Amino acid sequence: MADTLDTSAAARGERRRARTRTAIMDAAEEVFRRDGYEPARIEEIAERADVSVGSIYTHFENKRGLYLTLVERSLVLFGEYMLRSEDPSFTPLQRVLAGGDAYLRFHQEHPGAFQFLAFRAPGVAGLTDDDALEARIRDQVGGLLERFAQNIDAAIAAGEARPVDSARLARYLWGAWNGVIGLRLQPDGLRLSDAEITETLELARWLLREGLATGALRGPDGAVDDRVPLPRIR
Repeated sequence: MADTLDTSAAARGERRRARTRTAIMDAAEEVFRRDGYEPARIEEIAERADVSVGSIYTHFENKRGLYLTLVERSLVLFGEYMLRSEDPSFTPLQRVLAGGDAYLRFHQEHPGAFQFLAFRAPGVAGLTDDDALEARIRDQVGGLLERFAQNIDAAIAAGEARPVDSARLARYLWGAWNGVIGLRLQPDGLRLSDAEITETLELARWLLREGLATGALRGPDGAVDDRVPLPRIR
């Protein structure tokens, strides 16, 4: 039997609060994405969300808290994309390479959310230890990188990837892939179009495959090529 909708006053109120919170976050994502953190105005976010300024402060402690909540939402969503790179039909090395496709797909399907992925704590030099939300974000980023490093280790253990420091490689790729997609925000002359970002990340995945694969996966000319097809997440 299908679950029936709880029509109690408490349940209706909770659904209303959830809708309001989502509307605020969606509006804030647009404003932060367009203006950046410092210039963004709570008043404009409230207007876009069709709520009062007071309502924003009811749901979020301040502008910083609202921004950090968007960072966390983006990380959770991105984590779902990265899980898709662990498709059991992929070889261990392909699961590593699929991480680049997860980045690309996340950027294409959630361009606003991506801006919050390369997290920089707003208004300060870095994360602080006394903020629970910041600590949670730090742990989520660390968890994503650790899981990706484990995929690299699995490819090494399977004899498909050369022995490397998986933690360092995971962090390098995190920074590199974030940086490539971040070029869409650069001024004229440096900015990459979405098509150019796609081409650049495909080149990066090709370089990663050709550099990481072991000799057993290489042809007489030393290249890997289609012996390990570049995978696409589903």
